[in-house]
Amino acid sequence: MLSCKEVAQRASAMIDGELGAWDTLQMRMHMAMCKGCERFIGQMRITRDLTEAVDEAEELHDVDDLRISAILSQLHEGKQQGG
Repeated sequence: MLSCKEVAQRASAMIDGELGAWDTLQMRMHMAMCKGCERFIGQMRITRDLTEAVDEAEELHDVDDLRISAILSQLHEGKQQGG
């Protein structure tokens, strides 16, 4: 069975789906018996999910900034043309 240290070292790979079936099984077996590692993996998943959510929000914010800039640019051009 894997040690807690080995689980911690492989945690990111497991969360990202980069482990093979045997390694994933070993990780799940360890977590079934070790609630500390199960909580650790759970916290890592939450951190990953929050990071992805922030990244998505920033991308949407950037898109909104571009839209606002385009609208302001059009308004500015309209004023210069006498519109």
